[in-house]
Amino acid sequence: MVEKKKTKAKAHKKTAETTAGKERYVPPIETSRRRDDEQEDRVRRMAIFTIEPPQRKLADLVIPDATREQLHSLLTRIRYQHVLYDDFGLRDIDPYGGRTAINLYGPPGTGKTFAAEAIAHELGMGLLRVNYSEIESKFVGETPKNIQAAFARAQAENALLFFDEADSILGKRLTNISQSTDHAVNVSRSVMLMALDRFSGVAVFATNLASNYDTAFVRRILGHVEMPLPNAAARRQLWQAQIPARLPADLTEKDWARLVRETEGLAGGDILNSVVLAAATAIQREGPACRVGVEDFSAAVAAAKKAKREIGVARKRRG
Repeated sequence: MVEKKKTKAKAHKKTAETTAGKERYVPPIETSRRRDDEQEDRVRRMAIFTIEPPQRKLADLVIPDATREQLHSLLTRIRYQHVLYDDFGLRDIDPYGGRTAINLYGPPGTGKTFAAEAIAHELGMGLLRVNYSEIESKFVGETPKNIQAAFARAQAENALLFFDEADSILGKRLTNISQSTDHAVNVSRSVMLMALDRFSGVAVFATNLASNYDTAFVRRILGHVEMPLPNAAARRQLWQAQIPARLPADLTEKDWARLVRETEGLAGGDILNSVVLAAATAIQREGPACRVGVEDFSAAVAAAKKAKREIGVARKRRG
């Protein structure tokens, strides 16, 4: 009896030794089920991202002429990519030049999101917006899958892929890896690089912190377009464009000049917020006094400047 047990033990040991290092046999039905699960997961992730029709037009974007010319040049490059790379032979010297990525950079409120939507409108494409918060996950391995799903959805729907606050996902890769989250960040950025290389559609990135980009991403971007703060003429356009005709406001030429002067250093988004705040202030008054005057606009502008100034100081102190 004892001898039989020893024989069985030896046989078991021999079997274990002969199968060590070999892949586990997976029945076909299990492989098929795994593929179905992966496909279902991919579809579920792609559904996170919605495609919206762009409403804004490039002609309505208040930007310097040089910036507008740069955008038109990039649009021409996209429209005639086949001619440039196939008929003109650019593919011979730039085999990976099929990618079309545009980077919009500049201070907050200067029209980067507006521009991305206008580019989609010009190209007749839907718009797929991606914020880092939508693709980030506390579970290791989830963020890269969400990145791939965003690219897959944009490719399948022929939509412009727009990454807002792109420095969060295109930032420099970490060199001192001290914990698993650091490794996960680098994996996500590597997946982003590979996805961008394979993507044959149009991707637009927007950032207030372009200096944080990893150089590997900078090299893969077709055009970098600065969206600067508006000059006096542009601020005049922005004020007039963002005050609705139905808004009960009384402004003289002198008032317009004052508002343009007082908003030096502010962006179009700040002017829009000032219009909304001034209107909200006026509506608290009843009867004939419920009109938006230059003092309402001026007070709203002063509040915007104060907030920028104090928040900026607080940020510098924390740094």
